[in-house]
Amino acid sequence: MTTPETLITTYERWQKAGRPTQIPSKWNQKSWTNQLGQYEDFFSRLTGDPIDRKQAVRLSPVVTNEEEAVQVFLLAMLWGYGLVGYGPFRTRRILDRPEAAAELFEVAQVAQSDGGLAAFKLIADCRNGGERSFLKWLGPAFGTKYIYFLTAKNNPQKPAPVMDAVVYRWFRKHAPDRKLRVDLWHTPSYEQFLSSLEEWAADITQQFDQEIQIDDVEYLIFAEGSRFEGNDWSESWEAEQRAASPSLLFDQLRALASSNHSAGKVLDLITNLEALLLPHDEQSELA
Repeated sequence: MTTPETLITTYERWQKAGRPTQIPSKWNQKSWTNQLGQYEDFFSRLTGDPIDRKQAVRLSPVVTNEEEAVQVFLLAMLWGYGLVGYGPFRTRRILDRPEAAAELFEVAQVAQSDGGLAAFKLIADCRNGGERSFLKWLGPAFGTKYIYFLTAKNNPQKPAPVMDAVVYRWFRKHAPDRKLRVDLWHTPSYEQFLSSLEEWAADITQQFDQEIQIDDVEYLIFAEGSRFEGNDWSESWEAEQRAASPSLLFDQLRALASSNHSAGKVLDLITNLEALLLPHDEQSELA
């Protein structure tokens, strides 16, 4: 299959604009510290500055222990959620599990030694096998953000980019013969996603005699329709995400409830309401 025409035209606009980087994600240091107070020193070192993907890669350590794995994970979540109000709550829910740091470190070791696909497969095999609670509450959309920063830091020439609902919709529209699943940890989908990006990056590089990496291709998928002027595409994408699912409203309620001293019963009630009102596929991990 040839490279989708829309990807070519987006590349041409991006190239003409001087290959601008993705707009940094703003984040509220107080909101993150309120939910994740144990990491206050880490957040303070970032000084609340907006974070773009290149900055996040620079700030990410090469992971050699659990603490560093958590730091990369926090950077991925800050970049991914930005100012979205339920981001700190969802991140805390993942990290509150006693096993979370060890599991993040295990994924980091595999990503750094064997690459992003192997790291994705590790999570998928654990989640679909006997360890269903492995990195509980972390879905592939934000899980691949973590994998991306691990691989981009360790092997900049072969990062493993982000696969989420935006990617899914783009593939369904522009590459319908390459079907992806992003609602669960489905290794064949991530493998097809990575191979498609590699194929299209090679084709664009050859056509225009200008090197392009696979994470550049992923960025162009997210930036479809952009004039690459100001934040014309990022704001509309964020608005779409905020309205994407009623389950996000439940997380906003959880974030509010978690600041209340008598939150336990409220959180239980919200969970029960989810079970009653939401479709089954919206009750699973959405991060």
